[in-house]
Amino acid sequence: GEMVDRIEYNVEHAKEFVDRAVADTKKAVQYQSKARRKKIIILIIVVILIAIAALIIMSFIPGI
Repeated sequence: GEMVDRIEYNVEHAKEFVDRAVADTKKAVQYQSKARRKKIIILIIVVILIAIAALIIMSFIPGI
């Protein structure tokens, strides 16, 4: 009857929500991975720039 129809309707919608949540979770994992990669690249660039700046400064100090 009507109760079974409501249950079936709710189950179908629950499955849609779960499917959407799975897709959103996969996207979030991809975004997180890309963000982590960008942070590592930025960190490497900053370290290289600091090393270059240190070498330039040290070249002006006599005796080094």
